[in-house]
Amino acid sequence: MIEYAKEILENKQFNILCKEKFSGASFLFESVDTIFLENFVFSFAKFLMCSGENKPCNSCINCKKSNLLSHPDIKIYPESRNNILVEDVKDLITSSILKPVEGDKKIFIFKNFSSANVQSQNKLLKILEEPPKNVYILLCVSNISKILRTILSRCQKIKLKALTDEELKKYLNFNSFNSEDIKKIICSSNGNLTTAANYLKNPIFLKVYDNCFYMLKMMKSSTELLKFSCLLTKDKEDFELALKILENIYRDLLLVRLDKEILISNTFKLEELKNIALDYDCDAIDKIIKKIYQIKKQMEFNCNYILLCDNLLLYILEVKFLCKK
Repeated sequence: MIEYAKEILENKQFNILCKEKFSGASFLFESVDTIFLENFVFSFAKFLMCSGENKPCNSCINCKKSNLLSHPDIKIYPESRNNILVEDVKDLITSSILKPVEGDKKIFIFKNFSSANVQSQNKLLKILEEPPKNVYILLCVSNISKILRTILSRCQKIKLKALTDEELKKYLNFNSFNSEDIKKIICSSNGNLTTAANYLKNPIFLKVYDNCFYMLKMMKSSTELLKFSCLLTKDKEDFELALKILENIYRDLLLVRLDKEILISNTFKLEELKNIALDYDCDAIDKIIKKIYQIKKQMEFNCNYILLCDNLLLYILEVKFLCKK
């Protein structure tokens, strides 16, 4: 976590936030990018805890202990689980009334706060409304819809923006990848550090990415359906990944048809996208995107992924045929 945190301290969003005057001690940080979210929040905690003049100074005792994840006044929940329990909140309440050990404040971080059940969230309400002096409570939220309105009303809400392509390149190690493969990973991540990190370590990503573009360019009739279905369904993981990539590509195709090429993700594939887009109108692309979303939901219920792939490819061919008519 520290490797990311060091880089994030230079992030534009972080610098803007740290120049603000904080009106409350409770903050809710929202992002679907869980790696960036948690490290951003940790960097913010380090900024708050720093006792140097130019924060974070990285030389005071608070910064040094924060970097080692050993600061006694920074506590992170949950410690060894994925979900927040009532016991975590009770521990915060008990710990918050104790004096700080090193500095002049105490900081409590809840990772994955979206996992907290109603009972845990209700237990936290009172301390969010009236926190002890110099106590900061930082909530990491990836799904805001799972958070009680009463929690939202008691926190200063900060929604993190997606990262730029350059920021993604800076945070990740692409030493063993060529420039085109780096572009494929970055463009498919939509500014999400978690997604980019997963694609980076996924040995099948680049192959599936190429297969998706190959299918969209070359599949012309139903007689080729078996060939391309086998290409995308070597196993379930291949098809799940293909759905994500195809959804991203079709969004780019829609932007091309709307003459908003400046907004596409796969910028280095613009000419290919223009050629593929000739087979569709905007309504057709919108229908296919909805079809992909529907199939992704069906995959959650363990439906036969090969049949779902056949169904999707047939639908794409049907839409292309209707567009040509």
